Amino acid sequence: MVKTNEELKKFLSNLSKEEIAFKKHFYDKKEEDRPYLNEEMVINALKDIPNIENIQNQSNAQGEKYLLRIKLSNSYDLVIICKTEGKNLYIITSWKTSKKWQKSIQK
Repeated sequence: MVKTNEELKKFLSNLSKEEIAFKKHFYDKKEEDRPYLNEEMVINALKDIPNIENIQNQSNAQGEKYLLRIKLSNSYDLVIICKTEGKNLYIITSWKTSKKWQKSIQK
């Protein structure tokens, strides 16, 4: 059970590729409107711990869920919704977002 952001970062740094799985929803959204996404891109972003800008705990009665915002470049972030179960990480969905767009909706 991961309780703090630091514990989650440690959990992510100790994960192997075999312990990361992708849910069906990830592939459904990829086919529909996110062709730029692939498993390798998401895994590499997760392993790049210093670029994790924000972690939001979205856990509920159904399990531990997190929203991770990871810096891809000066213009884009990768948002990943994931779930931890034991020593495995399940990627529910992911998308790329423009920092410029995010700033404009925050106003």
